[in-house]
Amino acid sequence: MTNIKIKIPEELEKYRADIEKTVVPYIKIETLKADTKLYNSKFGGYPYLPIGAEHPLDLYGNPMLLLAQINYEEMPHLDDMPTKGMLQFFITATSDKDDVYGVDFEEPTNQENFRVVYHKEVITDESKLITNFGYLKDMNYDYGEFPVPEEMSLVFKQDYEPVPTADYRFEYGFNEENDDKLFDIYVDELDVDGHKVGGYAYFTQDDPRGHIEELKEYEVLLLQIDSGGEDEIMFGDMGIANFFIKPSDLKNLNFKNVMYTWDCC
Repeated sequence: MTNIKIKIPEELEKYRADIEKTVVPYIKIETLKADTKLYNSKFGGYPYLPIGAEHPLDLYGNPMLLLAQINYEEMPHLDDMPTKGMLQFFITATSDKDDVYGVDFEEPTNQENFRVVYHKEVITDESKLITNFGYLKDMNYDYGEFPVPEEMSLVFKQDYEPVPTADYRFEYGFNEENDDKLFDIYVDELDVDGHKVGGYAYFTQDDPRGHIEELKEYEVLLLQIDSGGEDEIMFGDMGIANFFIKPSDLKNLNFKNVMYTWDCC
């Protein structure tokens, strides 16, 4: 936790000390509809793949599509996050009703239809990277059904946030007659949604980690992608996707054990 002072609504000012105990840094992500290099951070588009690397395949044997990739050298550093390398998030483009957008709600760490891939070094010499993605064009995927409609470059900025109301660790009770009003003010003024790395996750419904004890170990938010806005990203009906990892796995750069979930209104 930090000692950062944040802007708090007047109605919640007397709770400042308790609220600020929960404040943590995170990286806010903004999108730009622009072409990128293969080794840049991006949502959508063609992935960074060194020659000889295998394109991740889904349960059906089909190449997955790139949802996002983060080049850590392009992002402000957060404690415990890598300082270099590329982290990629792939999801299936051939989902059915049981695994929409590659998620397995019964086993959210099952990477059969999503994949998180880490490259320790990032090659910028494109002669050493796969540049021919004709095999993806040959799949004739319906990109209208994919959450990210086109390639977008990413802009990063560090910010700070308190625990949001949907996080299972939010246990704040205002214990006043106008408790519901204060809760709504907190939601409107202090909950942080949007695209981000680190900090707290936002949910349109509730935090699944609060229902399953083993999932509480997945504390670190690797990536959150939100719906709406000018970038026209869409998970279901204005949904939001989150990828989590255990601190010990992140320290060891082990991305084979990542929790992925998304929910919508």
